[in-house]
Amino acid sequence: MLLALFFAAPASATTLPPSCHAFSLETTTYSELARQPERWICHSIHWTDERPVGWLRFDASSWQSIDSPKSFITRISKFEQLDVFAVNSDGTIDVLALKQDDVKPLAGGSIFSTPLPGITDDTQAIVIRIVRPWNAALLAEGRLSTVAGGEGWHAGKLALVAILIGLLLAPMIYDLAVYMVIAQRFVLWHAVLTLSMAAYVASMTGLSSLFFDMSVMTHAILNGITIAVAVAAAAFFTADYLEPQMLSHRMRWTLRLAGAIVLTVSGTVSFFPPFLNYTAQTYFFLGFLPPFAVLFAAMAQALRRGSRAAKFQIVAWTPIILCGLERIPRGLGLYGVPEFVDSLLYFTLVAEVVISVLGVADRMMSFKQQRDRARTEIRMLTNLAEHDHLTGLYNRRAIEPRFTALCEEGFTTFALIDLDHFKGVNDKYGHATGDAVLRAVAEALAPDDNTLAMRLGGEEFLLLLRGRKARQRAEQRRQALPHHIATRVPGLAGPVTASMGLIEGAIETMEAKTFNDLYARADKLLYEAKLGGRNRTIGEKLTLFSPRRTERRRESDRRRAA
Repeated sequence: MLLALFFAAPASATTLPPSCHAFSLETTTYSELARQPERWICHSIHWTDERPVGWLRFDASSWQSIDSPKSFITRISKFEQLDVFAVNSDGTIDVLALKQDDVKPLAGGSIFSTPLPGITDDTQAIVIRIVRPWNAALLAEGRLSTVAGGEGWHAGKLALVAILIGLLLAPMIYDLAVYMVIAQRFVLWHAVLTLSMAAYVASMTGLSSLFFDMSVMTHAILNGITIAVAVAAAAFFTADYLEPQMLSHRMRWTLRLAGAIVLTVSGTVSFFPPFLNYTAQTYFFLGFLPPFAVLFAAMAQALRRGSRAAKFQIVAWTPIILCGLERIPRGLGLYGVPEFVDSLLYFTLVAEVVISVLGVADRMMSFKQQRDRARTEIRMLTNLAEHDHLTGLYNRRAIEPRFTALCEEGFTTFALIDLDHFKGVNDKYGHATGDAVLRAVAEALAPDDNTLAMRLGGEEFLLLLRGRKARQRAEQRRQALPHHIATRVPGLAGPVTASMGLIEGAIETMEAKTFNDLYARADKLLYEAKLGGRNRTIGEKLTLFSPRRTERRRESDRRRAA
């Protein structure tokens, strides 16, 4: 598509460059300049001067072998007055005086056209006088056209430009979708960047003229402000896009400052404020130098530090920055170039957008990897925080906050288990053997779908059970402990037994109690089991009574009796 745009069929019109140009004060007339041939510049590409009026002279000899020119075309920018002179051989001059509102932009390039006075065989030259041109391109790119009203691009080329703009806008939609996922500021800056580039292409190619009735002044403002916003967004994007530690804190703020400078300086000049005169256009172009310089410095620093994202940006930004740097001296009037040179910008825009989107996608994958690592670390830390490091069972921190939910799921049997005479095991065999005993207890109390096991501390364990015969299952686990410990820890002089305090109740009964209430109650039952001789279970069943429930029960009893 880009090659088709670049090599699209040329317009049928013939354009003629000026033979010479000159500069003067506003009070200088063409007659005075005509008497001073030394003031005309005919073999120089220098197109800027401090004097407020620029002149272009087109000698009749340049169109003798072709059709006579019908219009004057040049780059869109602000000016105060444009006068067209048809100089005849008898010394008479036909003058057409135009204001900015009298010219119309063309759909095809950032150009406008003006009519010419009638050209006859006696016409010796066409002279254009432009008062206070804000851009040197008004003079450098001025041409006569053999088509009345000038000629823009043909429909096929404009269609290709529309496709290009669509290509530029597509990443913006992608950016907004990505922002919903990762909510990173650089994604929004990239969306602003692509939107401003699309607007710049629409304005610079004149495609916007097909859809909006805009004046030359509006076009000129759009041409300037869209590229200023694009460069500023590029600086803000880079400051937020490159990985942490790949740019110094000072460099990130320098990037943001450079973006603010181009918005403040070039952005302000783009609106042609009345407190500035035509010479302020120089500041428009110079305002782009700080962000370009800082972008290169930032890329170099990030590359030295091993930034992966910087590699994408260097490939994406180098061509477009080089095109921008070329336009600065051209905009300052140091030289002029053929129209096809501007078409190179479209290649760089597409390359920048495509490569930057790849960079954003790569950066998003990096964020995803970082997020996944963080989640894994959180899960690991949570697992460590909620599990006893010695036995691997849950600890109190894991169960207590979820106790009410567990009761709702049917875990309504609360069994507190404590090893008998465990201190003697540690004293006689050492803590290593004691730890082996605790791990053996954890294996014997192994949880299943209807049983949760946890170590509360020391030699104290807790079982939460649900389902049928929960009390019997808890007792079976307690009674299995001595045999299991003896199997796993050989060499003990005698069996290691355990005592248990057990509480069971209906779901609403257990929900009415806190974990601490039930623990305190079970601990009392455990203490009674210890006093009763150890190696035994003492339990109780809780029942929740309320006046309303008692009344309902009495009513039910009366009905059954009746």
